[in-house]
Amino acid sequence: MASILNPTLTIEEHSASTVKARVKYTVAQFPPEYWAGTVYYEEIHLIGDDPPFNPAAPSGTDIIVAAFTPQYISNHPIVVPPRFYFARERVLIVAKDALNEDPGFTSLGLLKPDEIFARITLKYAANVPFPFATIPPYSGPVTAATTQTNTVVGTW
Repeated sequence: MASILNPTLTIEEHSASTVKARVKYTVAQFPPEYWAGTVYYEEIHLIGDDPPFNPAAPSGTDIIVAAFTPQYISNHPIVVPPRFYFARERVLIVAKDALNEDPGFTSLGLLKPDEIFARITLKYAANVPFPFATIPPYSGPVTAATTQTNTVVGTW
């Protein structure tokens, strides 16, 4: 199955009311996925994190604050020698207000800092090699890989 390597999130000033969220990562494919020309459905969500966060048992207070437009991606064209890795970079302009998942002020009168991370999910969309293909009855796309980036803390 595919892996997502080196996922990173950066958030930088874009205008007085918006920021630029940049997600970078590398997709590492299993050789049968590469040779089959597997196509993935990519979903990326920006999530407001309220620690403590345990990925195995989410606290239930984390919220999606923004979503990138989903895309179909693949490692085409197939070349020899093969490249089992391909880099991805996505940019989204987000309203600063959307990232304010911890409204209010600290005891010192400062804005409460917000904690934002990105969750990246790749689902098989086409040309799925055996044994990763779903076996009937079809119950929806099979997740190929999912991970989260670093957490960015700030007041935007």
